[in-house]
Amino acid sequence: MTTVGVELGERRYDVQIGVFSAEDIAGTLAAALGDTTGVAVLVDQTLGACSPLVAPLLEALRARLPRVNRLDLRAGEGSKTLTQIERTTQWMAEHGYDRKASVIGIGGGATGDHSGFAASVYLRGVRFALCPTTLLAMVDASVGGKTAVDLPAGKNQVGAFHQPRAVVADLGFLQTLPARERVAGLAEIVKCGLIADADLLASLERHAGGTIPAAATAEWVAAAVRVKAAVVAEDEREGGRRAILNFGHTIGHALEAASDYGLLHGEAVSLGMVAALRFGVARGVTPPELEVRARGLLGRLGLPVDVERRLDAGVLARIGVDKKRAGTEIRFVLCSAAGQTRLVDVALSDVTAHFLPSGGQGSTIGGGP
Repeated sequence: MTTVGVELGERRYDVQIGVFSAEDIAGTLAAALGDTTGVAVLVDQTLGACSPLVAPLLEALRARLPRVNRLDLRAGEGSKTLTQIERTTQWMAEHGYDRKASVIGIGGGATGDHSGFAASVYLRGVRFALCPTTLLAMVDASVGGKTAVDLPAGKNQVGAFHQPRAVVADLGFLQTLPARERVAGLAEIVKCGLIADADLLASLERHAGGTIPAAATAEWVAAAVRVKAAVVAEDEREGGRRAILNFGHTIGHALEAASDYGLLHGEAVSLGMVAALRFGVARGVTPPELEVRARGLLGRLGLPVDVERRLDAGVLARIGVDKKRAGTEIRFVLCSAAGQTRLVDVALSDVTAHFLPSGGQGSTIGGGP
């Protein structure tokens, strides 16, 4: 087991990474939630239907915590709407949960986002904890306290900062993941290597294109969580350095939304990183050899890299509603070397001119990798 602390003073918490029994997970979450008066357990409905690990975990939670009730959420981004948040919070009210109640989210990144946001707004905020079950959620969505839901205009447009009390990343859940989702989760690990950990990047390269040992996956998860925890501890609310965690997300989120979420988040981030590297080379920030290196790594891992054919005016227009936009400019995260970044404010018109120099419409965005 590896434990990574997210150091936020009185709100610090631990991320535990390893293979755990249901009793281990329940004991850790119960200790973190303390004197709670009841627990709403929110479970991704697909996970709940197919994973043999969910039922024992619920039993273990009920043995240690009061008034444990389960609510299944829509799978994936379908749970991340204000309508679904209303459904969850109304259900919590009907079950009589008070301000000392808690939320536990069990599932992928969307379940974690929904759980955290519901906890942040119910009775103006109740405590919560997470058991991420996908690689993507373990290394990204479950750490840092960003919670959000989507609007038709774009991804994660309504949200709040609300830190969990604990995160338990049980690597046993990864065995039940479809291959496509396992591969997609690697994108956020590559991101951490590119922005802050050159050793992690080199480790990924050593195993890319072959069978990935379980020990390597565990090391990568821990390394990525350390990167994120360090950045969040320095800049919890994204006033400065935390923005580097958005590397690849500006265009990635636009592609994801334009595909009507047919692209998995990790697939969209892979494409967004390729675009950001290409943009960085054009602006003289990113070494050309780093673009080639990263693009090759992503491709060998099985992630999509063909961003050029996927960009059109409609996709780029979505950047205008990105959270990082300020007036007519948007903040881009560019890599200046392996493990190093630079934040650059760029005119939206310059982004469009770079990716659509002829002003053309590009190609239609597909719904898969």
